[in-house]
Amino acid sequence: MTYEELKKHKEFNVNLHYSVNEVAILAPSLDTFGGDDPVVTISKMEPFNYHPRDYRDTVLELEDWREAVKLAQELALTPLNERGKVINHDWIKMAQKALQGILGRG
Repeated sequence: MTYEELKKHKEFNVNLHYSVNEVAILAPSLDTFGGDDPVVTISKMEPFNYHPRDYRDTVLELEDWREAVKLAQELALTPLNERGKVINHDWIKMAQKALQGILGRG
């Protein structure tokens, strides 16, 4: 499974930029402030590494949570180089350009 295939699942909110090292499948929270809580996180850096989280504070039902965990497992079992483009943040690109300019390779 690729990142784009995971993102296409309309029943889940997928955040590819949850953190520098993780992708998250999110669900609406039951707390009074709203927002989304992660129900599964998947490592971008380590193969086979995913973490199901407690779904009981979200609007997800058990069967939906199980489906989210299956999707996370499928992505985690996909080799890192086959998951699609590497998720790179703009600040990293700017820092790389600045460093290349300093080193004279710009």
